Amino acid sequence: MKVLVTGGAGLVATHLLRVRPPGVEAEVTWRHAAPPAGVVAHRCELASATEVDDLLAGVAPDVVVHTAYSMGRRADIVDASANVAAACAASGAALVHLSSDVVFDGEHPPYSEGDEPAPVTDYGRWKLAAESAVLDRVPDACITRTSLIVSLDPPDRGTRWLLDAVRAGERPTLFHDEIRSAIRAEDLARAIWALVGLDRQERAGVWHLPGPEALSRAEVGRRVLVAAGVDPSVAVEASVRDHPDPRPPDLALVSRRDAPGPAPSPVP
Repeated sequence: MKVLVTGGAGLVATHLLRVRPPGVEAEVTWRHAAPPAGVVAHRCELASATEVDDLLAGVAPDVVVHTAYSMGRRADIVDASANVAAACAASGAALVHLSSDVVFDGEHPPYSEGDEPAPVTDYGRWKLAAESAVLDRVPDACITRTSLIVSLDPPDRGTRWLLDAVRAGERPTLFHDEIRSAIRAEDLARAIWALVGLDRQERAGVWHLPGPEALSRAEVGRRVLVAAGVDPSVAVEASVRDHPDPRPPDLALVSRRDAPGPAPSPVP
């Protein structure tokens, strides 16, 4: 099986490559940051429909796993996802699309696959629009919604921010009432590969891929600090309700589908 993973330099793609199953030929896309050495990589602007069409026509993957994203630019989320999905439809490739718990408002947890999305942030609205764009073009696409992704090697964005702040002598603020179903990056990667291994029709639709516990951001931060050998008391707790911008308070996820693969482990 040939699989094309978008966002090859990103956290999820890095772990996908690390735990790639036998018999899977994986290639990746990249734009700015170079992907890991030893993998076939294609530089591609996913927001360009022409570039994506040409890439898939040349690579001819059986499955595309779309992990590329940016939190700050709509085109990198919505347009890129639409382009990848359109190219999959044209080439016949199956699509596994990575989405997020932030498509929900955080007011009525826990959220299963059948619950109605209601995002309260631009990023959440863009992720929901990307889901719609994907399903419009590839109706049997697999949409995976996950939560806070935690990794120490390499550090995820939140872990890097937390450790950098502590090393700079700061006392980072963590929300005690913002709840996420945090998942280890390697567990997420294994879950995605398990879905890729299913029959195309069997994996179609929305899948929630949460970690095993609903945890506050403060608890996740404390665990990361302990794992890094840092006294967790350096962190300061605060309420998400005091944040100047809207943030969904409780995004605990559950799955009503029998996801394949091993059960995830507690973070980190």
